[in-house]
Amino acid sequence: MTDEILEHRERLARAFDGEFALPIATENTEFIDFLVVRLGVDWYAVRVDELAGVQAKKAVQRLPEAPRHCVGLAAVRGLVAAVYDLGALLGSPSPDRLCWFFQTLADPEVALLVPKADRYLRVPEDRIIRSELDGSREAAGAASVGAITDAGVVINVLSVGRIVAGIHGRRGALLP
Repeated sequence: MTDEILEHRERLARAFDGEFALPIATENTEFIDFLVVRLGVDWYAVRVDELAGVQAKKAVQRLPEAPRHCVGLAAVRGLVAAVYDLGALLGSPSPDRLCWFFQTLADPEVALLVPKADRYLRVPEDRIIRSELDGSREAAGAASVGAITDAGVVINVLSVGRIVAGIHGRRGALLP
């Protein structure tokens, strides 16, 4: 039995020493952080670095004659923000209760109303399947910049910048 222990110790020591003989890995994998929400029957991921903040829904002041998909105005992290239903913008209205504001980094005075985020994902950048967009797609397609899979589920990756550009009516943006 002592020989087995000594032999095992030798194998571990060789494996440990062998790691130092290998070249230093120069490839750094970049990770991207996402919040994942379900809107209708579809799954969407929003990059955390495209958000100025996330806040539980508070009172929303409805606006008469508000722009399409605009729910109203609300105080979001100290700013008055125009609140838009993200599911309605994408053509995937959610039957779930909308209870979170995603304050956008592109324009902190724009907040996207979503159901509670389903989960947080940290994904290596090389696992994101990029999509080429021609600007002629429907709303969800125009806002999507790719997809990731998690537990066999395909999750559309959204560009918050494109969504905000669409809200502001800029050329090549999400909405007509």
